[in-house]
Amino acid sequence: MKSLNFHQTFPPTLAYIGRLLDLAAREAVLTKEEISAETGIPTGKSTGKVEPHIDYSVLMGLIRDMPKNKEGKFQLILTPLGGEIVHEDRGFTETVTQLICHVRLTSPKTGADLWNAIIRDILPQHRNGVSSLVLEDELKKKFGPKVKMGPFFSTYRESFSAFTLIDRTDDGVVVVPLPYQRDLTFVYAYALIYEWEKTFPDRDEISANDLKELRFGCTFGWSPQAEFEVLEHLNEMSIIRMNRQLSPFTLTRQKNSLDMIRALYSLLI
Repeated sequence: MKSLNFHQTFPPTLAYIGRLLDLAAREAVLTKEEISAETGIPTGKSTGKVEPHIDYSVLMGLIRDMPKNKEGKFQLILTPLGGEIVHEDRGFTETVTQLICHVRLTSPKTGADLWNAIIRDILPQHRNGVSSLVLEDELKKKFGPKVKMGPFFSTYRESFSAFTLIDRTDDGVVVVPLPYQRDLTFVYAYALIYEWEKTFPDRDEISANDLKELRFGCTFGWSPQAEFEVLEHLNEMSIIRMNRQLSPFTLTRQKNSLDMIRALYSLLI
């Protein structure tokens, strides 16, 4: 995990991340100043946007998390997910692309602590909305008093503009459940299977009780009933197999996360 305030107050700019992926496609090894010169992402000696955007790219699962080498250079290498996005949607304009970045950014296992805490932990406990004061109090309990929330809200207001999951009002924050869309099926499937592989790496079958640990439906603001309905769609597509005759019901994984990456854009018209 990166530090809580890895972003330094900067929200992710998807155009910048796209430029980093172009460098990663050729496995560039560069200093942050060289990255800035090639991409136009501003940076300075002590601060700037290059390093936060590398961190965002890592937390979104797009480039590998590689330590700087002895010369202080960053080695940028695409992950399979990053490679698929470079091939299919270099401009990050599709809902598929923005939503899959949201999925990884909020991952309990490999995402950003603040994004995970708000999306998959706090907001599901307050389905009718949470006041700003209560949200701040919840975050202080988890992380202490120095939480910079501005980049979180900017992410959903500006960067992930293709979907609306967060509604911020004068009174607080409300999660807006995302409607099921068939063309996003493989995003939902990836969200489920990725966390499954990270949480239960040696198990192809899990129970409904295990499913709760993945916080799969919370990723999209779904109620338990809405989550179950999506699981039925995944069952119909033979991505998982549901056994409803058992109580609690069980799920058997038929595909892996790499299969879902390869299929992400296949349902777009």
